[in-house]
Amino acid sequence: MEIFTKKLLVSDISKPFTKIAQFYDELMSNVSYKEWVDYTLTFLNIFNIKKEKFLDLACGTVTPTIYLSESCKKIVGIDKSVEMLKVAKRKMEKLNKKIFLVLSDIRNFHFKLKFDAIFCFFDSMNYLLTKEELYNSFSCVYQNLESKGIFLFDMNSIFALKELWNTRKDIKIHKNFISIWENEWMEEEKISKLEITIEWKENGKEKYVKEIHFEKGYFIDEVVDLLKKAGFKNVNVYEHLKYSLPNSYTTRIQYVALK
Repeated sequence: MEIFTKKLLVSDISKPFTKIAQFYDELMSNVSYKEWVDYTLTFLNIFNIKKEKFLDLACGTVTPTIYLSESCKKIVGIDKSVEMLKVAKRKMEKLNKKIFLVLSDIRNFHFKLKFDAIFCFFDSMNYLLTKEELYNSFSCVYQNLESKGIFLFDMNSIFALKELWNTRKDIKIHKNFISIWENEWMEEEKISKLEITIEWKENGKEKYVKEIHFEKGYFIDEVVDLLKKAGFKNVNVYEHLKYSLPNSYTTRIQYVALK
């Protein structure tokens, strides 16, 4: 598929994970979700956590949620994107999977049910752009965990957002469309701006949609302090997919917080 160079016919810069929802699984096809899920589940064994009730935050199209469902009795996924949840529902129907989906914001949610483990994958927490938003989410997690529950999530490091993403432009060729990824680092705010453009042909016409995403880079101490402020007593930090401490060149950080 050639890259379109002339004026495209359809344009839409929208809220994150709306217009790209139908393309999302193909966009993320290179992510080893099962490896990520298996890795996080090892911490439940390490810290002797029950595997009965799981909650997946910002579950999106539920790829990791489906893998999680194989290790627990009951699982709930929440996401604030209607479009992503529509894709998730179709996927579950096709795979005959039973996952309870809830349209909700990870900054403000509450369940009567308490969970043994709450997960959040693929730097979704970086989308919370202020310490207040991050703290609100952590507080909700704490309140919805069992007394010996665990919270596991990963975040892009400042090093990754600033040094690897900054001013970077990637063009990726997919089966039925092209994706263009353009990044810009805002040093003062510690925020990375990502513009994603999807281009494809439909009935002989060239079309595209565009979304702008923002991810906030946080220092590890900031995240740990907010977790403790929310009530977590034991907070552990690792280099993602490893069990070693992160360093200044770590691109993704795994947080493990126990109630």
